[in-house]
Amino acid sequence: MEGKSPADVARVVLKHGAWATAELVRSGRPRHVVHFYGRSLGDDLMCTAVLREMRRRGYRSVWMMSRFPELFAHNTDVDRVVPHDQRYDRYVHWMGGRSWYIHYGGHDQERDQSPIPEQHIIARMCASCELTGEITLRPYLHLTDAERAVGLLGPRQIALHSSGLSAYSAMQNKEWGAGRMQQVVHALRDEFTFVQLGAPSDPKLDGCIDLRGRTTLRHTASIVASSMLSVVQVGFLMHLTRAVDRPAVVIYGGREHPSQTGYSCNTNLFTELPCAPCWRWNRCDNPIERECMQRISVDDVVQAIRDRASRAEEPLAEDRTTIAMRAD
Repeated sequence: MEGKSPADVARVVLKHGAWATAELVRSGRPRHVVHFYGRSLGDDLMCTAVLREMRRRGYRSVWMMSRFPELFAHNTDVDRVVPHDQRYDRYVHWMGGRSWYIHYGGHDQERDQSPIPEQHIIARMCASCELTGEITLRPYLHLTDAERAVGLLGPRQIALHSSGLSAYSAMQNKEWGAGRMQQVVHALRDEFTFVQLGAPSDPKLDGCIDLRGRTTLRHTASIVASSMLSVVQVGFLMHLTRAVDRPAVVIYGGREHPSQTGYSCNTNLFTELPCAPCWRWNRCDNPIERECMQRISVDDVVQAIRDRASRAEEPLAEDRTTIAMRAD
């Protein structure tokens, strides 16, 4: 994509005024502007996988629209991060480029359900940008040495959170229960240093270094990167752990399958049931309320943590898949 001629650009600036002029002077002409449809940290972080695949294929002058620019600091796969402002969609078109709307599904409010994906959601995100061929299914977050140096707070450190209900797209069907997570901490607090991350409103866990609401996004990443592993439910911290190349014990339950959203290098506690994966947000049609979560015991999680901690320094496998070229 060669974009517009200097004369075309001049006409754009005359037509659209001071804002377009300031952008042109500050950062030049984008060829691609990428953005996700939602407001979720995890979704924007997964966009780094798309940016990596675009860069591998030779895309240049790629801008990312995001509400969370800290996710993209020091990332050479993106040329500029700009605010989530629809003017950038128009700007890239004015300059002869293209806007890419990344997505992997939606949400049916009436049915309380998202479409069940037939492939990993990162593959669907890449496909939404018309990428084909082999892709790597993982996000990326780049920390400096100075940032990594402040992440270690104790010996045999483990990062965890008690609830994901503070997330923008909170879902009851992802919750295992803070009470059971507390039992896990009680069982293992003499073996590990637990660091609780999350929002101030998350249930507090005794026996942890309590950093709820007290870290920046990048400080959270540094703590996760300095931990042996993370213990999480499905959500941002699961993706962040993979982005900084650490393993996790992930309490999946049955809402979604690890092959659809997760990473095989983790210990993924998924419950096989006829209704799973259901991809419902809050409603459960099982006669036993959230049986998929109830079947995962405290002992299951404790054993998974001990086992994964014993292998914490093993190299992490990278999942890959191939996106076929569309027939049309």
